[in-house]
Amino acid sequence: MMACIFQTQLKFAARLDDSMKATAIHLFNPRQNLWNIDEVIGLDHVVAPQYFDKIPAPVLKDFRVLLARDVYSEGDAQALYDYIWARKGEMSEAFLKMLNLWLADELKHYEALRRTYRCIAGVSYAEMDRCFEARVHETQPIERVLRDEFTMLVTLMFDEMSSVYSYRHDLREYYAHFGPAVQRVGRYLVKDEGMHFRNAAQVLLQEHSHRLWEMEPLLQDIANLEKRLGKYYNTFFLDHAQERFRFPSHFAQVIIQVILAQFGLGDRPSTKTLQSLWQWG
Repeated sequence: MMACIFQTQLKFAARLDDSMKATAIHLFNPRQNLWNIDEVIGLDHVVAPQYFDKIPAPVLKDFRVLLARDVYSEGDAQALYDYIWARKGEMSEAFLKMLNLWLADELKHYEALRRTYRCIAGVSYAEMDRCFEARVHETQPIERVLRDEFTMLVTLMFDEMSSVYSYRHDLREYYAHFGPAVQRVGRYLVKDEGMHFRNAAQVLLQEHSHRLWEMEPLLQDIANLEKRLGKYYNTFFLDHAQERFRFPSHFAQVIIQVILAQFGLGDRPSTKTLQSLWQWG
């Protein structure tokens, strides 16, 4: 269904002249899942002891390690936003409109994961603050995906779709076992990342439909860069470079197929293949 919608939008975007695009900018409204963090997981939330009693020690250990990465990766959205905003003169109004909503969501994720990390691992907010303040954000290693608005949008779609499936795996493997509040955090992470992908795709169709032919080679370049990096440079983009070891070997290639299929540029992977992206481990 989503692929059909995007194909219809693509035909519409191809017919837009400059005056119509100006009108479309004002019509574009990025969508957002509305949820109140305090209603989902409180600042002082406590996971009941029985949940810890039921969880195998290796699973608990792995979840704590995972949260130690994901908490700060979500917070790195602010650094990426600041970098892009310093170049806002190069960006479309629609992109900037989407970016503001995206940042609000990612900072909500940061806070929700801080609360989750605290109640799962016992790490204090003060310690998290110290760790985050010590981070160095390096854009130079990923500058090839920061060339212009189009490359940023495609990279964002790659990152967000990857997160949809990685968080879906983590919801099943970890979040679902620590009570309703922690489970709800995981569910909202999955839903929000999917919404971010859709918003970015709509901006791309509106502003850059003439460059769709570049998507496949660019997505391959992004996946290859993430593989070559070997580490994460604290810039939000390509944060899965720090944990590629835990994904199936075909993960990135299937993500590319999923994205291309949304634009009618290829076939959607089979249900079995898609399930393999999150039903592993």
